[in-house]
Amino acid sequence: MRYIILFLLVTFPALSQDITPGTIISSIALDDTQKDTYALYLPRDYDENKKYPIVFVFDETGAGDRAAQQFTIGAELTKSIIVGANFAITDSLKTALKQSEKLINTVYQRYAIDPTRIILAGRGNGALIASAGAYKTQKIKGVIAVNDIYLDNTIFRKNSDIKLTLISGDENPNYYKLRAYQNVLRSSSSFEGYYEYTGGEEWPEAGFLSAAMVDIIMTMSTPVEDVQRYYESDLAFGELLYRQQKHLSAFSFVQDLKKQYKDRVAIDAQKKLLKTIRGNATFKAKRSRKTSVRYAELLLAEDFQYYLTEDAKNSYFDNLGWWNFQMNDLDAKIDSTASNNQERKASIRLKGFAKTLVEDKYKEVLEKKPKIEQLLFMNILRTLVDPNNQQAFINAISLSAKEGDVNASLFYLEELLKSGFTNYELLYNIDGTTALRIGEEWNAIVKAYLGKSKFYDD
Repeated sequence: MRYIILFLLVTFPALSQDITPGTIISSIALDDTQKDTYALYLPRDYDENKKYPIVFVFDETGAGDRAAQQFTIGAELTKSIIVGANFAITDSLKTALKQSEKLINTVYQRYAIDPTRIILAGRGNGALIASAGAYKTQKIKGVIAVNDIYLDNTIFRKNSDIKLTLISGDENPNYYKLRAYQNVLRSSSSFEGYYEYTGGEEWPEAGFLSAAMVDIIMTMSTPVEDVQRYYESDLAFGELLYRQQKHLSAFSFVQDLKKQYKDRVAIDAQKKLLKTIRGNATFKAKRSRKTSVRYAELLLAEDFQYYLTEDAKNSYFDNLGWWNFQMNDLDAKIDSTASNNQERKASIRLKGFAKTLVEDKYKEVLEKKPKIEQLLFMNILRTLVDPNNQQAFINAISLSAKEGDVNASLFYLEELLKSGFTNYELLYNIDGTTALRIGEEWNAIVKAYLGKSKFYDD
């Protein structure tokens, strides 16, 4: 679905405010209602009579101040303004786009912004807002998408002026999605880079975000002294990753510097550092393990996609055992203290991928007026890939009861309570369970976990 967003970007005089440059202001009201706020960082040499690049940051949790903090190194390096939205991206994409539109237009009136160098950045759902908003207008310079992105058939086509940098955590559930997009977009002149960092849902290290800002802001007309500063900053971050024993991330990051800075500045230091990393015994061992793990990982990811399509279509309850085995096996590898960290990370990625894959399929099934057995199958599968999905357990209880499978309903009732569910009243209002919930077995299970029950409470 396409959404229209219009950024007015009308020129107004920059407002003089009592704000100290070089310091993050955690909360500034968008208007008199005080409902929505934003965090602000102005570079230390900020002068309202000049024009500055700006990065609007959308964090899926609404922690704009913490998100802005991660961009301050890049802000000083590139002399940019950082604005972090202090509203969570929990509503529909259309609603969130309206919120972001208001933020951008309001901030544009208040500070000395260069309208040709506006960047949208986001993490998770915030990355959907950043990417969706960018290509609905020609006023955006670039997008930094962390751990997710919204694409359609027209975005970032070869003649687009919007620059894009993707960043993915190596434990992120959307890891495969972003890797696939990297392969699709690499031939586009809009695509500036792809970075992987160690971690999952959190923001990446500031060095990655700084490099992403440089990807978008630096052009062929950038003064050589600025290019040199950018190069030295990126190289220093590559050295830091290496010293932190993040060998694979360091190698990939430093290797990509050649493409960015070749023929712009002397890159002898880059070549030397890359050679050092390549010759490191620990790096060689990690790369070897990653290669061996990657093949099995991709095969299992393909299996998840293939079997889910067939199983969901035909409600193959007999195949739920296979899914349960795979999830348990992945959990064992994730919890293992074994030294093969690459296998652990692959298991985290696969577990997250399976969860996302099943949830997307479930939404697809709901749109097609499914039969009760298909709904039951999908909800049971949802509990297998995500044991914390309490709504899936509730649905399984309800659907099993409607099918007349008392034992299954009682089983999923207990599994729901094992997950930490404590909504006592809701347990006695689950659709389709009227006869069951006044029975002795139902109440005995509830009392065993919550210490009380509505019936047979002796």
